[in-house]
Amino acid sequence: MKNKLIKVGIIGGSLNNQWASKTHIPALKESPDYQITAIGTSKTKTAKESARTLNVPHSFTDYKELAKCKDVDLVIVSVKVPFHYESSIATIEEKKHIYCEWPLGVDTMQAIKLAKLADDANIHHAIGLQARQSPEVNYVKEAIKQGDIGRIISCTMQVATQGKGGITDETSSYILKRENGANLLTINGGHSLDVLCYILGDFKELSATMNTHYTEALIQGTEVTVPKNTADQILIQGTLVDGISSSVHIQGGVYPAFQLEIRGEKGIFRLTQNHSSGHVQFGNLKVERVKYPTYLLSTESVYFEEINVSSAKDTDPRGYIERAYTVLAKDIFEHKSQIPNFHDAIKLHHLLDAVRISAETGGKILLDK
Repeated sequence: MKNKLIKVGIIGGSLNNQWASKTHIPALKESPDYQITAIGTSKTKTAKESARTLNVPHSFTDYKELAKCKDVDLVIVSVKVPFHYESSIATIEEKKHIYCEWPLGVDTMQAIKLAKLADDANIHHAIGLQARQSPEVNYVKEAIKQGDIGRIISCTMQVATQGKGGITDETSSYILKRENGANLLTINGGHSLDVLCYILGDFKELSATMNTHYTEALIQGTEVTVPKNTADQILIQGTLVDGISSSVHIQGGVYPAFQLEIRGEKGIFRLTQNHSSGHVQFGNLKVERVKYPTYLLSTESVYFEEINVSSAKDTDPRGYIERAYTVLAKDIFEHKSQIPNFHDAIKLHHLLDAVRISAETGGKILLDK
């Protein structure tokens, strides 16, 4: 990395890729720490067109060749979840730094193997849990740490999305198959549960219920239906490591919303999302706080106060991605490890496993500390 410039190859870097083109690419182009040097897509035409439009010197249709490119220091894996594993393996084998979108793999075993290989290769590895970069999330986390609302007693989180129910589109239909690793629990649930645990600490124990109200979904604009074997209603109750009681409801195919309410002995924090799509990692969050005496006898003077801690760029996920890249660059240049990495991904994969096992067995699951 000459002159402290990190050269980046993007697997899934087509300008037709709605996620990469709206987040990774503009964030990287505006950063003084990075230069996009390679674009990888599944089709020659889109690879060349995207590279030409972005003035990028290299284009590939083979992710292995992109990983081998001598003009690449860091590889971004921004493709569908079933292809995360093989793309990451190819990158790690070339000892290139890696930023992989969440989920890390289709299951926990893939995540564990990738983390071990990345550690053995002595490279920097980052996982796309970018909601941790939210100013609102970090404000609430720090305020709670400072005792702003006293000892925390409980938290309640609601996550709802219009997708992953009885209607889908052609591009998103793959997320209705459990074996693909991208579904309501892993995507909406994974990002939201990561925020909850990032602020308040990990689960100590939990019980869960998962229900499937739609066993097939209509492809929008057609009369074609596709089978669906993923849950669209997920309920989790449990206790966090600090004894905090927690209740979570994640649902698909309904009106979208995100809300995390944290209740302490001296007040409440409420984290919500304006114009929500049920994806906390998309930004546009709002913080409200109410403070009251330890012994609350009257509610007449209690009201929620909105706290403005964000900027205009945080109304979309690009701002979070920009912050993540800033942290990652500092990690690489200063030999640190501040960015959420593959080990954070493993912990979250284990949590989702516990939810599934509890739902399947009907029992309470104790999680390792």
